[in-house]
Amino acid sequence: MGNLTFSEKSNLKLNILKNLIKKFKKNKTIDKKKFRWDYISNPFGSSKFIIAKYDNLILGMIVCFPQVFINNKKTFNGYRIQDVITDVITIKKLIKQGIDVKKNNKGIFENLIFVLNNFIKKNSEINLGFANHAAVPYWSRNNWDVLTNFPLYEKKILAKENLNLKFKQIYKFNKKHENCFIENLTGKIDIFWNKKYSNWRYFGNPRAKYNVYEAYDKKKLAGYVVLKIFSQKNEKTGHICQIVCPTNLQKELINFSNNFFMDNKCIKMNMWSVNAKILNKLKFKENFPDYKKIVFKSSSLKKKYKFDFSMGFSDTY
Repeated sequence: MGNLTFSEKSNLKLNILKNLIKKFKKNKTIDKKKFRWDYISNPFGSSKFIIAKYDNLILGMIVCFPQVFINNKKTFNGYRIQDVITDVITIKKLIKQGIDVKKNNKGIFENLIFVLNNFIKKNSEINLGFANHAAVPYWSRNNWDVLTNFPLYEKKILAKENLNLKFKQIYKFNKKHENCFIENLTGKIDIFWNKKYSNWRYFGNPRAKYNVYEAYDKKKLAGYVVLKIFSQKNEKTGHICQIVCPTNLQKELINFSNNFFMDNKCIKMNMWSVNAKILNKLKFKENFPDYKKIVFKSSSLKKKYKFDFSMGFSDTY
């Protein structure tokens, strides 16, 4: 009889890590730049792997990467779920052979979560995942809370808006942008968008092009906005990935985004937001997908903590 094991792995050798990813992403060639960005070069730390094996057969894995969170009170260390994959075909073959692939009466996925839970209990304050409808019951049964559906708002782009601030495109974040972000923090928890993480997340991201604009009130930096254009079936949608500014200027930065997207022939624009009031005034419509939810776990924080979610949290909207 073989041995079913679940283990934590970090700082894997590059060739081992590549082989592991290839196993689960067989139809995708490994692009070196994307690979390093996905698993290695995050300024907060490289990815952590929870791996399920039967003897030498890899049956599944959960991948998470370190993430630092912050509000106007303190910073929090944490992790964000990156990949959750099980090899269903191999698992079914083992079951047909009469091999028990359960441990403590739980399947591979739930045992992976169990090991993950033990790890984050010791090493992390805030943990987030972005789960589809099929995965949510597994997280819920294993003591993860569902915070919300993806907080998506959409609006058709019909006309240009008048602007009062001046806008300037940038190609790199620096300390002044980090300070601007810190100055605009509230009691809601956000990712700590320091200059290193912001540059990695947006300008270093090999999977998408982001357009970043500073907003100036006279000659003073008032905030910045991160924009992306998504094309599908000959239709363009503008994504407002992140807005950093005082609350009273959010409308201005959204209106600038509207104009930018219109210039680039986008049909509609959307964003994640927890500020429904201002979006309702700007004629955005709530479009929270039922099949996508944000899950949360913490051993030290309660659900009463609120998050300032934006599309910067995830590449899946």
